Amino acid sequence: MQIDLSAVRETVRELAERLEELDGTEVDEAPTRAGARQRTEVSRNLQYLAHLGSKSSVDVMDAFYAFRQWDGDRPTGRRASDEPRD
Repeated sequence: MQIDLSAVRETVRELAERLEELDGTEVDEAPTRAGARQRTEVSRNLQYLAHLGSKSSVDVMDAFYAFRQWDGDRPTGRRASDEPRD
């Protein structure tokens, strides 16, 4: 079995690039259209960053479950004393 994490790596790369772009941004707190537009843009960017973080996490878990499915045919290494009791 070959584990393919290329999609996850690409998502994480995009996340890192966008984090770097947004880091240190000075937010215009003035009650102007330009200030409101910038705050809206920052808010949307932060939401998208959260989405990318969640997406990468889900993609890693997909790879994990694909691996576990492959690994499911093998013995677990549990002892009889580890089994749940009724």
